[in-house]
Formats: sequence, C-alpha cells, structure tokens
Amino acid sequence: MGNIINLESLTKKYGKVTALDNISVNIPEGITALIGPNGSGKTTLINLIIGLIKPNKGKISVFDLDPWTCGDRVRELVAVLHEKPRFPSWYTGLEYLLYIANIYDVPNPKDKIQEVSIKVGIEKSLHRRIGEYSAGMVQRLALAQVLLSNPKLIILDEPTANLDPKARIEFLDLIINLRKYEKISFILSSHVLPELERACNFVVFLHYGHALLASNIKDLIRSSCVLDYKIHTSDDSLLFQKAKKVLSENIELSESGLLLKASTPEDIRSLLKLILDSGLTLNYIEPERSFLETLYLSALNKQNSS
Repeated sequence: MGNIINLESLTKKYGKVTALDNISVNIPEGITALIGPNGSGKTTLINLIIGLIKPNKGKISVFDLDPWTCGDRVRELVAVLHEKPRFPSWYTGLEYLLYIANIYDVPNPKDKIQEVSIKVGIEKSLHRRIGEYSAGMVQRLALAQVLLSNPKLIILDEPTANLDPKARIEFLDLIINLRKYEKISFILSSHVLPELERACNFVVFLHYGHALLASNIKDLIRSSCVLDYKIHTSDDSLLFQKAKKVLSENIELSESGLLLKASTPEDIRSLLKLILDSGLTLNYIEPERSFLETLYLSALNKQNSS
C-alpha cells in the first residue's frame, strides 16, 4: 500500500503554544487510528491535512498535493465528518441529499443518491424526515452525504460517540466494508480504543504535539508488547499450580481468577493447552486492557522516562 499523507518535520504553533512539534509521519492507504488526549494536536493535524491552516515549519503532502497551495483539489479528495453531525430535521433524507448533490454538481443525482444510500443502509428511510432518524441513521446520512463527492479519504472525528453498542458495531462494519469494497481510506479520531483496534490497520499516537508512535498494527502485534489477560476456569488454583512450572513469574492468582502477563502469543497458547490437558473448563479469557490501550500507555511511559 502506498502512502496518502506524508508529514516531514511538521510544526504548527498558535502564538506561544506549539500544537504540533516537528512531526514526521507517513500514513498509508487503509484505516488509520488517530489517538491522543484532548489537546494532543489531533484537530490541528486534521485542519492541516485539509488545508485550512498553514504549518509554521516542515512539509505536508496529501495525495502528493500541498494542502495549503492546492486546498480546493485536496478537499475534493478528502472529506471530514465531525462529531455528532446535525441536519435540518424538517427535510427528508432524500430532500437533503438532493440539496447536497446540487452543491456538489453531481450528475444524475437521484441515481447517485440511490447508490450511496444503499451502501450506507438508509435506502428505505430516504422519504422519512431526518428528525425521525435514530442517532445511527443520522451518522449513516452524514456518510452518505460525503460519499456523493466520491472522496478517496474520509476523516471521522469520534464517529461512534453518540451511538448505542449495536449501532457502534454496525457503523464500524460499514467503514470496514467501504474500505474493502470501495477502496476508500479512513482516518478515525476517537478515544474508544477497543473499537479502533477492531477496524484499523495503522495507528498514530499523538501526545501534546509529539508523535509517540506511527506503525502498522500487524507489526505491533508481532512486537514484544506485554498484554495482561484475565482468566477464570473451573479450578483456578489447580491451573495456577500447573502453570507456574511453565510460565513461572508470568502468572498470578487472585480471588477473581488468574492474571497472565503474555509477552508472546505462545504464552496464551501454552496456557490454553494446559487448560485442555488438565480437563478444566475455561469460563472466560479477556485482556485487562485493549491492545491499543496497552501500546499507548507503553509509548507514553517511554516518552516520560526519556
């Protein structure tokens, strides 16, 4: 996969405040997670990508274009959906999308609206007023709106913030399918790390203007990151006695079950084989933190100790 965004020693200041400090990152095609606390520079980076602001130093290219000097062309290729989009409640979905299609000068607008509404799953609700839509349908309408302009990259800011668990899963599946079948790239900015872990293939960690990490997630999974797993079986004490001989200091026993510190997938496979060979029943196994949460805290600790 090629890179769609290239940042080279990028710096952006607002007066005495440095929002982004000498960042060099390449973002590839696919679905990228943009992670960081409030004030880390995520919004500034998004505004730089679409050419709304100019960097103080360094270079940025988006699809090989400078977003500051070629902003109109970049914004034809890149769409942004902000958190909790709002629409005129008295319009029907079709009326609103026809209005947007007219702004975009979309040829054969009704055919295009039918096409994008099927892709996002609102084709049966186009004649209902937007005020009657659920939060999940509003988010799908927002996605249909930007799809009218055939973007190559869609940036989503907290895309599931206002959704219930079922709608969150469905919306993430929609993003995954749009990437798979339409080859659209996405940047997802969110604080809900387990959701990002499920959808994304690349991650960028920002922390108060600095890039802590930018990497392919598969490469990170193969790294030596330690994940803590909570495990409960039909006899945790027996399993603990047997596992100590195999995993030594990597396993602990508490009143709530076992805690495994797994530095490699082999640690988990060894424990699962031990459970099977011992005739025990596995009640549950789950990570104490998501993979991205663990990576973020690890990168932050390295930044603080350097």
